[in-house]
Amino acid sequence: MRSSGDIVYHFNYLEPEIPSDRLAAFIRLSINQSICLENGTEEEYNRLCQEEETHFMDFVDSPDWYLLTETGEKQPILCPIFHENNEITWQTDLDRN
Repeated sequence: MRSSGDIVYHFNYLEPEIPSDRLAAFIRLSINQSICLENGTEEEYNRLCQEEETHFMDFVDSPDWYLLTETGEKQPILCPIFHENNEITWQTDLDRN
């Protein structure tokens, strides 16, 4: 499903690493994966997936992704996929709805 909305992720600000830098790196990787899936090679895509598995599984597996409705209700989603042109793809997290 492709749509738009506010995406929020809550950080543990006590971590020694600056979370927003890691999140930005994760989003860049997700965009590059999306581009590679459309235009790249399977080998390059697999390398990007391995990088995600090595460095960002805490984001991928996090239960903290959600959409915020106009009424302020949180709708849990699985980790979104980021694309070029500010497009985001997500799937509802049926286990938490």
